[in-house]
Amino acid sequence: MDKAKQQYLIWKNNANWLPMFDWNVKFFGAHLQQVENNWEMPIESHIGFEVNLILKGCQETVMEKNRYLLQAGDIILIPPGFKHANRCISREGMTYFTAHFNVDDPLFRQEMIKNSKILFPSETEENGKLRKVLDDWVEMARQPRAYTTTDRFRLQATLFELFGILSQFVCPAKDQNQDQNESIPPTSVQYAKAIAEAIKASFNPYSPMDEETLENKFRIEDIISSLGISSGYGLEVFRKVFGMSPRQYLSDLKLHEAKVLIAQPDLPLKKIASLLGYSHLSHFSRQFKRWTGMSPLQYRQSKKAALY
Repeated sequence: MDKAKQQYLIWKNNANWLPMFDWNVKFFGAHLQQVENNWEMPIESHIGFEVNLILKGCQETVMEKNRYLLQAGDIILIPPGFKHANRCISREGMTYFTAHFNVDDPLFRQEMIKNSKILFPSETEENGKLRKVLDDWVEMARQPRAYTTTDRFRLQATLFELFGILSQFVCPAKDQNQDQNESIPPTSVQYAKAIAEAIKASFNPYSPMDEETLENKFRIEDIISSLGISSGYGLEVFRKVFGMSPRQYLSDLKLHEAKVLIAQPDLPLKKIASLLGYSHLSHFSRQFKRWTGMSPLQYRQSKKAALY
């Protein structure tokens, strides 16, 4: 070994390195809302996390056959994939703040789904930590404006702070992190993330294509094969890391995007169907009703009613 290489290895081994990470973080949006008594949202689930903060009044949340009653100041965290429904149960109506976000770190998502607390009652220490973050978003929502790049960086910085707080709730001990890393080999995690990225790349609603083209473009077997692994192994590691099949992952992506597009009142439903790869509005309507129990028009009307 030459002297230069030997010196480099000595330097590398003696340095204190911070961990490297490569995460995709997404903030789907948030809003502050005032609703009347008996307002409700149908049963739904999301590809990312949802957090609700009740500012005034009371909310009932039914999730995975469990019922939660939230008073003013309470916070509820809904993990990815959990079916839930929210309803205002206070006679005077309710004011709430909700945000949707996600991070593609599979280990963090798994621990959140498996171990995370759901309800954070007002006046508890954990609630206080979360309120410091959420109140920053609430203040921004109270002052609507044309948001700048600086505002978006502020939103992202607050989101990372929120992830840091949540990770403390589910991963407080070093030994737990070690067990977590041992449960899923790093190579499996990388393969699962590569499959997920390929799925997201194949689905772009702003580059419309018909159903046949989308079906031909999205062949999970081809995606897995391109990584040099067998189809069975690829499906196994994806399910282990993300807790769902690749098809379900794509379905959740489409459902989330459908809800975002339907919430835009001036965008025709036929156009939305086309953007999502459906050649006929009737095909899209049937699929959306299977997802949510409501037609796209009913869902749009329910969103519109919630604004008044």
